[in-house]
Amino acid sequence: TKVQADGKPYVRVSTDETDLIFQIADNGRFYQLYLGAALSDESEFQNLPDHTRTDKWEAYPASGAEDFFEPAFAIRHNDGNPTSVFNYVSHEVKKIDDNVTETIVLLRDKVYPVEVKLYYTAFAKENIIKLHTEIVHQEKNPVVISRYASSMLYLENPSYYLTEFSGDWAKEAQMSTQELKFGKKIIDTKLGSRAAMFAYPFFELGLDAPARENEGDVLMGTISWTGNYRFTFEVDNSGYLRVISGINPYASDYELKPKEVFSTPEFVFTLSHEGTGKGSRNFHDWAINYQLRDGKGDRYTLLNNWENTHFDFDENKLGELMQEASQLGVDLFLLDDGWFGNKYPRKNDRAGLGDWEVTHSKLPNGVPHLVKKAQEAGVKFGIWIEPEMVNPKSELF
Repeated sequence: TKVQADGKPYVRVSTDETDLIFQIADNGRFYQLYLGAALSDESEFQNLPDHTRTDKWEAYPASGAEDFFEPAFAIRHNDGNPTSVFNYVSHEVKKIDDNVTETIVLLRDKVYPVEVKLYYTAFAKENIIKLHTEIVHQEKNPVVISRYASSMLYLENPSYYLTEFSGDWAKEAQMSTQELKFGKKIIDTKLGSRAAMFAYPFFELGLDAPARENEGDVLMGTISWTGNYRFTFEVDNSGYLRVISGINPYASDYELKPKEVFSTPEFVFTLSHEGTGKGSRNFHDWAINYQLRDGKGDRYTLLNNWENTHFDFDENKLGELMQEASQLGVDLFLLDDGWFGNKYPRKNDRAGLGDWEVTHSKLPNGVPHLVKKAQEAGVKFGIWIEPEMVNPKSELF
């Protein structure tokens, strides 16, 4: 909502537990004033630090202006100028339902016909805020945009502790925590469709102390994007932290045609005052209610034979597992790796991939026989296949 406090116009994005507050400054620019616990009354706005004058927490700073730190946006105009300065034009608030509110802020370049829309979607009960950006222009020819962040957020705390997750095959999700000091820390990937192979698009940011399970303030964020992403955490000379999220600008210059709308991925975050446990439950509730198809529906429980048998199984072993699965109340039995290949039977992970025919020596009666055994046991049947993979030691290769 837009409110007046102390004679100044504000834009408020709120959940039940969090306030994200912006101010339209005297110079016409749009600045973040506050991100933290929900304020009890709008009269409290006048007591917030004025970040429009000295610190200049601009909501979407562009490259080439007076900001000395990492920008959210960079463009090359038709005349070669790499600078943009955005002024606030208007905003609207849409009530999606009783729980969800979308705030859209329109910014326009002071000189060039370039517009940016900032989208803030607040999920009140889940305490989730989702942000993304749209960019459009009406210059005569295409422009080149080289940075186009989904979001820019600012924090003011005595200290910041970043927890990130990295990994590799057989050592996934290795957690590490470090205190952020002056300068930049980046979590990113340049692996394209394998974006999360070594670094995961998720972080925990402990405010004043490392993130804990059941207590303390923590901001948890992720991005709805399967390609190259980048999170930039920059502590400035005043000890403030800016968090920039979006597509990785590395090798990502985009030629934007006139009137074409460029929409960024969504950055999604929650601010928990009861540790990461509460934060993760916020994400779970949001995903169940708004992201997953039939999020509140029942899901099958599943028994996979892999950890029990690896490649060493036959029809009798699998039949026994199906009976045991049924006794446990499991809904579905899944036959995993090792059921295929004859010239190069799948006895280990070095042969057979790509030859999707049943191994006669292991399963002489084929898959239909296993399906019948599953039906007799009272469980559903599923099968593992990895069609995008092939071993050099295979008939297909």
